[in-house]
Amino acid sequence: MARLFLIFVLFCGMKVHADIFDFVSGSEGNDPRIETLLTKLKSLEIKDGPGFEESFNQLVKGIENAVEDEKLFCSGESTNSEGKTLPIAQKPYCMRELKKKYIEATKVIFEIKKKYLIFIHQKQLQKLNEIQTKMQTDIDKSF
Repeated sequence: MARLFLIFVLFCGMKVHADIFDFVSGSEGNDPRIETLLTKLKSLEIKDGPGFEESFNQLVKGIENAVEDEKLFCSGESTNSEGKTLPIAQKPYCMRELKKKYIEATKVIFEIKKKYLIFIHQKQLQKLNEIQTKMQTDIDKSF
């Protein structure tokens, strides 16, 4: 029983020590907006028309804004939603995590742009084939 009590006291002491020096776990200081926007971007359906492009551009702009906000927080220039600044010891970790998120976001954006360009190209080829077929039919009728 004494061992259990000693372990409990040591654990509580370490927790208090961490709170005194304002150590923050990795996920508490991070803004979840980037992950939320990435999820929305991944679920965006590629279709023809300005609606897709507008939605895509708004999500990309939102990601860019969220990354900039997170960069300011990681550098210690701004506070989180609770009004706390990031401890100096956490800044390198925060920047590494932000870099990972940003790289993931750029990969997702690239893949969606690539799929959209392939989609548009296929539609243009389909129209070109229709025009070619119509021209051949018109030529056959006229001769």
